[in-house]
Amino acid sequence: MKLKPTLLLFSFVFFISCKERFIYSESTSDFTANQWMKDDVKSFEFDNQTAQNYHLSLNISHVYDYQFDRIPLGVGITYPEGKTEVVFFDLILKDAQGKDLGDCLGDICDLEQTFKTNFPLRKGKYTFTVFHKFGHPYVPNISNLGITIEKSN
Repeated sequence: MKLKPTLLLFSFVFFISCKERFIYSESTSDFTANQWMKDDVKSFEFDNQTAQNYHLSLNISHVYDYQFDRIPLGVGITYPEGKTEVVFFDLILKDAQGKDLGDCLGDICDLEQTFKTNFPLRKGKYTFTVFHKFGHPYVPNISNLGITIEKSN
C-alpha cells in the first residue's frame, strides 16, 4: 500500500518538472476556411526573462490525411536589439510511407517540429514571424499554428 503515495509523489514531481521546461507557448487559429493565405504572416512576441539556451518549435494543426507531405516555412526571429534572422525549413507532415507524423484524433492532427535546438536567447523582447513558401496562394486545411519555447537540458 506504500507504493501508491510514492507513485503519486513521483507523478506530481514529473508533471511539475515538465511544466517548468515550457516557458512560452502561443498559437493562433485565425484561418478563414482553414486556409493560410500566402500574405498572412503570423506573429508572436516573447519577453525572455532568463538568458539561457532553448529549443524553439513550431506547432501546427491540420486535417487528417493531409494531401501534402511537407510545407516549406520561414520563421523570422527579431532579437531585442532589432536584428532579424530568418530560418527556412520544411515542416514534415508524413513519413516515407505516407503516414501522418502528427498526433491525430478524429479529423485533426497536431504536429510539433523543432526548428532550433540549444539556441541561446538573451534577456529581452523577441518577435517571431511565421510565413509559408508554399507554391500556391494558400496552404489548405490548417486550423492552428503556434510557437513553443522550452528550456534546453
